[in-house]
Amino acid sequence: LLSALEARLQADVWQEANDLRPSELVRLKPEVADEFVSAASQSGMAVTTLTSNVQELIDDERKEVRFATYSTEKSRFEKYLKYKEFKSALKEYAKKYDHVTYTFMGRSYEGRDLIGVHIKAKNNLPIVFFECGIHPREWIAPATCLYIIHQLATQYDTDENIKRLVSKYEWRIYPLVNPDGYEYSHNTDRLWRKTRSKSRINSECRGADANRNFDIGDFCKHRSSSDPCSEQYCGDNPFSEPEVRAIKDALEEIKGRGEFYFAFHSFGLLWMFPYAHSRTPSPDHDLLVNISERATTAIEKVRRTRYNYGPISKIMYQSSGSSLDWVYDRAGIKKAFALELEPSSQTFDWKQAFMLKPREILGAAKETWEGIKEAVA
Repeated sequence: LLSALEARLQADVWQEANDLRPSELVRLKPEVADEFVSAASQSGMAVTTLTSNVQELIDDERKEVRFATYSTEKSRFEKYLKYKEFKSALKEYAKKYDHVTYTFMGRSYEGRDLIGVHIKAKNNLPIVFFECGIHPREWIAPATCLYIIHQLATQYDTDENIKRLVSKYEWRIYPLVNPDGYEYSHNTDRLWRKTRSKSRINSECRGADANRNFDIGDFCKHRSSSDPCSEQYCGDNPFSEPEVRAIKDALEEIKGRGEFYFAFHSFGLLWMFPYAHSRTPSPDHDLLVNISERATTAIEKVRRTRYNYGPISKIMYQSSGSSLDWVYDRAGIKKAFALELEPSSQTFDWKQAFMLKPREILGAAKETWEGIKEAVA
């Protein structure tokens, strides 16, 4: 009932009820809020209005966020950068450090490069692949990816563990796989989730949920929508989004070499693995549990942040068309993980949600990096 109601009223679900938590957090358009509350209440659900003006939260965030050009490498992690600043930073790392190469894996709907770096000490190494920012409003995800790039680039000559990691793997890191949506979330709609493409079905509603656009798991069946106006629109067809096709092509190019895949999201403090589309355990379930347990333990040691771990369909929700399931089943990367970064979905100040304060970037990035290092050890 709740899912049907949310779909009909085009609700933006920030947090879903699942095995870990009994409540949902939903953003509604003012014109449908009363109808939602009435229908949910009549069905026996308790509804609490936390705020009647989400824009106030966005305005408060803007007071703290400043987009002035950074002057030092450290200040890159004291504010949320925009696309051009990401691009400039990646090119700077590549120019300064011989083991870093600037690249892009395709172009977005609006023509932006899908920027990234390849970091390696030699050729033909197993690859660790990072997909960040597929949902534009989750700003902490690209920021954390940039921090990992920074560590691998700047610490290579002085940190023996970093040198070992760069000698063991090639790191392909793409901090902004949905740059159109990311820029739109900075400039126009802070809570934008989708790409910025135009649907052939309804050109008035822009974009698709890129993490529902992969051809896997009964396309557009679970936690997806065929309505172009929905936040979880699966797209006109599988791989309709150029950003998703670029990820697909980049992974097919390295088939047989992919060792790890990490997709960064927010929020919730979840370390997840396949499957999303099915509640049936994956063939590599025990291996993925073992890696997840080690990684989340490493994260907790940094500042006592406790991640939950498990299959996406169990600890989050069942969904079709995700990058992670496609990577696992089609690209053949068995050590595939999706992380929901800070803040926590259980103890957090809900007013932060996707709007994690800039002063929290460094702490979130550092603990995540410790988990990644342990996972690939």
